Amino acid sequence: MTNTPDTTELKTIDQVISRALEVVDPGAHAWAAAGAGQGVTQLRNVAALNRLALVPRVMRDVAEVDITSSLVGVPLGLPVILAPVGALALYDSGDAMASAIAATQMSTSAFCGILSTSSWEEVAATAPGRHFFQLYVLGDRSWIADIMERVEQASFAGVCVTVDTPVIGRRDRSLEDGFTWSLPPEGSPNLSRHGFDYSYRAKFTWPDLEWLCQQTHLPVIVKGIMTPADALQARACGVAGIYVSNHGGRVVDQSLSTIEVLGEIIEAVAGEADVIVDSGFTRGADVCKALALGARAVGIGRLQCWGLAAGGASGLARVLEILEEEISNTMANIGCRTVGELTPEYVRWSTPALPG
Repeated sequence: MTNTPDTTELKTIDQVISRALEVVDPGAHAWAAAGAGQGVTQLRNVAALNRLALVPRVMRDVAEVDITSSLVGVPLGLPVILAPVGALALYDSGDAMASAIAATQMSTSAFCGILSTSSWEEVAATAPGRHFFQLYVLGDRSWIADIMERVEQASFAGVCVTVDTPVIGRRDRSLEDGFTWSLPPEGSPNLSRHGFDYSYRAKFTWPDLEWLCQQTHLPVIVKGIMTPADALQARACGVAGIYVSNHGGRVVDQSLSTIEVLGEIIEAVAGEADVIVDSGFTRGADVCKALALGARAVGIGRLQCWGLAAGGASGLARVLEILEEEISNTMANIGCRTVGELTPEYVRWSTPALPG
């Protein structure tokens, strides 16, 4: 049964996370919390965000602040999207449907993972033309074509191809805890009629991405880009969106953080594709930093899990409400009335100062 506790008393993100840790299964918590290897990339995501400081400007008319944005033509009520997470059912039985309900309530977009147990069609139907479908390549081109036909008929706004996990990252914490999550051999209810083969993720290459872009009328977003060169190659393949991500630090240990590479990727793309980012973002102020560097929106993954664990769809909606309040408050206090006014002049690399 989907969690339905009262979440109105949750005033901060820390309170949401504390509530989640009180109720979530320890194994499920460890699964989401784990990073690749020793967790250095995961730590670097947070440390780099902390090192990028905001630069306030004063005496500007900020009586009205508008935090709306858009992604490949889809309007966003706030510049936060719900990143694709395959195991959402570990945190609430509503799975991807609960996330879609929360996103719809807040006029933003959820990315429905291909591994979801929720019906893809029902997720899309919560707000036709708003939510996105996340694709892992688990078959050949004929398999992809079958999946895409179904996605197009389901009224998704676009498709997001995750390309940064040719093989699943080795996570020390998960290995030590002994908790694993994967699809059963027969797959999910969604995949059972299509079949799946994880080995195809390691075979998907640039010509395949170009072919996919040519096969669908939906905008294609490619997730897992960490260099300007790959961003430019993806754009040349025809993608409409670049999703800067290191999978929350869950695939490659000792890698760069996403906030460190975001600016150079946006500069390389030069406005020819919308750019979004995730990995390590939990607070509205950090969202503002990414927007200042040119991102259209920021995705939340682990925080999405904690919101669902804290209270199902209503808990996740509360997370989005808190982020909405934090973003609006931060923008007003640094002198920005709109997301478009957030530019690189509002951020500067500085000395890290972790909260006590």
